[in-house]
Amino acid sequence: MISHHDKCVFVHLPKTAGQSIESVFVARHGLDWQQREALLLKPNLDPALGPPRLAHLTAQEYLDYGYLTPGQFRQYFKFAFVRNPWSRLVSEYHYRRLHGDLAYQRDFKTFLFKHFPTPDCDDHTLGKDYFRHVLPQWRFLYDEQEQCLVDFIGKFENLQQDFFKVCQSLAIPLQTLPHKNKTLASGVRQRVKQKIKRIFPWMENKRHYTDYFDQESRDFVGQLYKKDIELFQYRFGAE
Repeated sequence: MISHHDKCVFVHLPKTAGQSIESVFVARHGLDWQQREALLLKPNLDPALGPPRLAHLTAQEYLDYGYLTPGQFRQYFKFAFVRNPWSRLVSEYHYRRLHGDLAYQRDFKTFLFKHFPTPDCDDHTLGKDYFRHVLPQWRFLYDEQEQCLVDFIGKFENLQQDFFKVCQSLAIPLQTLPHKNKTLASGVRQRVKQKIKRIFPWMENKRHYTDYFDQESRDFVGQLYKKDIELFQYRFGAE
């Protein structure tokens, strides 16, 4: 997301409350959510212009695809939020499953070891960005020389307080974040959940993220996101 009004860039890592944050800046532009394309929050059909959803550009890609000049990139305040990798992956699993994606209509461990997204899962024509959703978080925020490209990294686990810090850095009024996309609006979410459960009656209800892992799957995710865990200081079960 680019807000020229507030001279900032939000690097939206999937499943880190990004739409709640974006909605604040959409409103500050005097727009409603249906007009969010003005902040580069839109689908993309052309691989030469970035990923299938431009909301999920990496920090480096804002430069590589020409959405910001080097001068703007230096001048604008760049921020992002990260999340416990185990929790984030369970959230992604629920998000896709609730939207009816067939690869996710199975138990979590089977999804993890047999149906985990690969690069060829992404499709610009269909607007699919499965693989980008599970990229290691550091890849959104660091360049090839492993230099951090953003000015502030908040944590999903401390979302509101860290967003207040963003507001202070931008010298804008403190904003309380709405629950913009808690997977789906509650009424719609309930109807979709009931429909999917009729088709897949074995589906379990949501539990704490730690309940989805045995030692094998816990270690798999720990290795997959090892750098995220080290850089952002996460531990299994600590959040």
